Amino acid sequence: MAVSLMICDGNPWYLSPCIWTVPGSNPLGAPGLPIVGQDCFLWAHVSNTGSDPVSNATVNFYWGNPAVGLDRTTATKVGTAFVTLNGNDAQDVLCLTPWIPTFVNGGHECVVAEVFAGSDPLPPGPNFNVPTDRHVAQRNLSVIIAPMAMFHFAFEVHNTTRLAQTFTVSATVGDPKQLEPLKGRLGGVKIPQGKGEVDKLGFVASPCPEGKEADKPRTRLDAVEIPGGGRTGFSLVGALKGEAALIHITQRSAHREVGGLSVLVVRAPERS
Repeated sequence: MAVSLMICDGNPWYLSPCIWTVPGSNPLGAPGLPIVGQDCFLWAHVSNTGSDPVSNATVNFYWGNPAVGLDRTTATKVGTAFVTLNGNDAQDVLCLTPWIPTFVNGGHECVVAEVFAGSDPLPPGPNFNVPTDRHVAQRNLSVIIAPMAMFHFAFEVHNTTRLAQTFTVSATVGDPKQLEPLKGRLGGVKIPQGKGEVDKLGFVASPCPEGKEADKPRTRLDAVEIPGGGRTGFSLVGALKGEAALIHITQRSAHREVGGLSVLVVRAPERS
């Protein structure tokens, strides 16, 4: 007999289908991607897989700039909701405080939700520990429209520990089928039917790369040294072949994955 609260992860873990956004002034409207400067409401599907009921469990909602390695000190809290669940029960939970995406993050979506109660508390510390903590889930997906084959996407790498650490950051082309659980919650963005291809996929230091820098990216970032509590920025670059491609950026410390985000690059439709 116990309370066991959870928000499910995705595949990969930072593509949770149990967190979504509703742009506009009506929180009961259609799910979609955030729009810069407009209200956007956050939702989470919360479960109690235990046999005991729980009253007024806390659900916190956060947003962050596109980044790998977010924690509670670097993410921005949007608001708090409460939910009462019976044993083996689940509900959709709305954060009544709207989030207004700013030009700082270009409206790109990095949202975290967590649920806990006195009878089922969070682990201690500021880290979200999404892959290992059932209380917390993350949806770290950005959609960028590429008017030409070349694209770039600025993001941050965070060190959430107190001590300096060295990280490895890599990018791989994923399978669009991993987005199927998010179907219907991406607004007008269609999930690609086939696995896309990307030439010259890699990383550069500039947030707005041009010319030769984007032509010769580093295919992988080894030995990225970041002081305790610090962060640094890079840009993902590449040349899209075809109509779309899903790219996963992962951050590792030694052999352990500690952060990740996904980017769906979509070719802009040709003007008639």
